This record gives sequence, C-alpha cells and structure tokens, in this order.
Amino acid sequence: MDKEKKSSTSTYERLINEDPEFEKDLEKQYKDFILSELLLAVMEEDHISIRKLAKEAGVSPSLIQDLRTGKKDNLTLRSFSNIVEALGYDIILKRRRRRSPPTAKLKMSHRKRTIPKLQPV
Repeated sequence: MDKEKKSSTSTYERLINEDPEFEKDLEKQYKDFILSELLLAVMEEDHISIRKLAKEAGVSPSLIQDLRTGKKDNLTLRSFSNIVEALGYDIILKRRRRRSPPTAKLKMSHRKRTIPKLQPV
C-alpha cells in the first residue's frame, strides 16, 4: 500500500501561518527574555541583591524584580541606564548600515569581560 506523505511543519511555522502577529510577539518576548537572563547572570556573578541594585540605581526594587522575571515590558532609557551603570557596565551604540534591518543584538562591556553579542535563534 502506498502511504500518502504528509508535509510536516514545525509548530513555529504553523503558528506563524495561523497568526501573522505571532512572529512579532515572539521577537519582543525574546528580547525581554534576553534582558532578564542577562540581568540575572550579572547580579548572580556580582553577588548583588535586588534591593542593593535598586538603591544604587535609584529605582524601585519592584522594577528590578519585574525585569528579572520578564514582567516589565516598558522601561525608560533613564532607568535602564541607571541600572546598567550601577552594575558597572557601559551601553555601547554601534551604527549599522542604513538599509539593514535592526537585529536583536545587545552588547555590554564590563571591566575586563565582554558579554557576547546576542542573536535570535
């Protein structure tokens, strides 16, 4: 008997086809996830608590907690800059070619170490 071949699609492909907004939402969630993971890693490595970081950055502890858990989806540049500075990092802006689309790259330098550029998987 001949078995009919079924074209298999990934869950990702199926969801994109069913919901055009899915890919945009996923990209935003990915960026939020990367920020929370980065914050968790730096805080753990530097042995800094939520309260201590909040005090040094001049922000509320709930803001730091919301960033760590990925619940915060709206962060001012001033708050982000204060947090980054309190952690001992610099924000580096790199000009891209005008026509190239923006990518999910984040680069922060800290003392002697550099966190690698992060790209969507």
